[in-house]
Amino acid sequence: MRSHPNTPVSVSAQTTLATSTRRQGSLVRLVSQVELKLREDSDTDPFIKVRKIILKWIEKRSGRKLPKDAWDGRSFDLDEVGAQRTSAVAIDEPRYWAARLDDADKNVPQRIWTTEISIWERQDRTVVLGVRLLCITHGDDVPFERTVPRFVRDIVDQFNVELDGRDVSTRPWLVDNDAKVEELVSLLGNPSRLCDVLVFSLPDGSIDPSQSVIRSDDVARKIAGAAHVVVLTGPASYILTGRVGKELSVYRQAVRTYRPGFNLDTDEPFRHPMALPQRVNDWPEGGQKGFENFLVSQSLMRSVTSRGEERRIPPFAEVRRIAYKINLKHSRESGTSDTELLAISLDENKHLQEEYEAYVTLSESSLKTAEDERDQNLEEAQQLRLTNLHLRRRIEELEKQVTTKSGTVKTKIPVHLESFSEWCQTNLGGAVEIHSRALKGIKKSEYEDVHFIYDVLLFIRDYYVPMRREGGQDRRDAYNKQMQKLGLEEEKSISRERIGEQGDTYRVSYGGRKRLLEDHLKKGNSREQRKCFRIYYFWDDINQQVVVGWLPSHLDTRAT
Repeated sequence: MRSHPNTPVSVSAQTTLATSTRRQGSLVRLVSQVELKLREDSDTDPFIKVRKIILKWIEKRSGRKLPKDAWDGRSFDLDEVGAQRTSAVAIDEPRYWAARLDDADKNVPQRIWTTEISIWERQDRTVVLGVRLLCITHGDDVPFERTVPRFVRDIVDQFNVELDGRDVSTRPWLVDNDAKVEELVSLLGNPSRLCDVLVFSLPDGSIDPSQSVIRSDDVARKIAGAAHVVVLTGPASYILTGRVGKELSVYRQAVRTYRPGFNLDTDEPFRHPMALPQRVNDWPEGGQKGFENFLVSQSLMRSVTSRGEERRIPPFAEVRRIAYKINLKHSRESGTSDTELLAISLDENKHLQEEYEAYVTLSESSLKTAEDERDQNLEEAQQLRLTNLHLRRRIEELEKQVTTKSGTVKTKIPVHLESFSEWCQTNLGGAVEIHSRALKGIKKSEYEDVHFIYDVLLFIRDYYVPMRREGGQDRRDAYNKQMQKLGLEEEKSISRERIGEQGDTYRVSYGGRKRLLEDHLKKGNSREQRKCFRIYYFWDDINQQVVVGWLPSHLDTRAT
């Protein structure tokens, strides 16, 4: 099946880039982007071999046979009648070859798929392949599915290829033991990683890759070179959970997307979305197949929106400009006449002007697309907030009914911290959110009174949150009375003057930005962790809940 998206498809809103609408002018959208490192084999030159694979792919779509200059690795332009616009630029030193093909959509009028390709050789002799796919629309903006050009998959199949410093293939990476889990954790936390890591977990105890909730093989082929695809066995899921915590792990046939910038110490779980198997099976517009399309589309979208994308693959126009300067210099040094130099300059200036105009259009359209996606995300976020508020109010009403009938809401207190996260989700949801960083604090806890930790969280749920939501002196008095009964004191976590001295010690990532843990409750002044209790938090005014960022030990300051 061709991966080049020449056939419009009916896909869900999540897998499309726009709704059908008539526009004036051109709309340019970045579809996908790939950058791969190719290791040199002992008997082949990957630069020449990869270029040949790409030229064969181009010739099938160009409408005419490519000239001899193309197969000899030299610059060329194909602009004959009946041919699709095809160009290539070659630079001898350093060795660099770039090509661009405009492929008219066979089904959607006035739509063109532009593929920009670069191959360059670094000083250490490694070869890098960069591919960028664009969709240029002059008419109806018919929805389409994101893909990667087919030749990328062929190259991944035939060469030793690295993505984000790790070997990749068109098949998923099976992680099934301690050593491979450590490699996976290292990949997730690699600060220079630019691509998603899609992890398909298997059922408890399973080591059969075919038991993933959707076919991971299909996903790996579709996004070969643009993301990492991992199958995590049931036993290995437990190992991963032990390394990153339950909130950031994946297990029991769930699928998790670990986005770039993963930080084990500060990340929020929802920044790396996980889909449970039931959610995948019930996915809108197609169930499992619909989810597969969504998963692929999201990762390919991030391939063109992640940080540093323009620095990774220079636009074809920029490569052409550099090649022109080099060639002009060589022509002058070789004694070419002024008349011939003028003809070269005029011809090249025409090309450069066309490239410049195309680049400006791309920049403006990309900015507009980013703004549209931002506005859509803001609308979705607002809708989620409204839904959350509705559900929370419903929960509050139900809790009031239970309290009215039984006199109080009874909550069972565990005798250990092993199921702390599950207990919090069950008993604190909608009122108190435990940040992933706080869960790491619990894992390190040496505090001797486990029951007291739970008591304080229930105190926040039952006294502090109602006081903040509803106000009133009665709520304030009840809060102060219960705080005194528990032996707690409420204070600011740190003075405003000293915040800058502590780095991110008193901040957590929340809602896409850094939030200060403004307040804390404390009991005891001993520096011995067994006897000193602290809980640091802030009030989330949008969601009307407390966010706990650390407990139960004291956060260090410069003095400590």
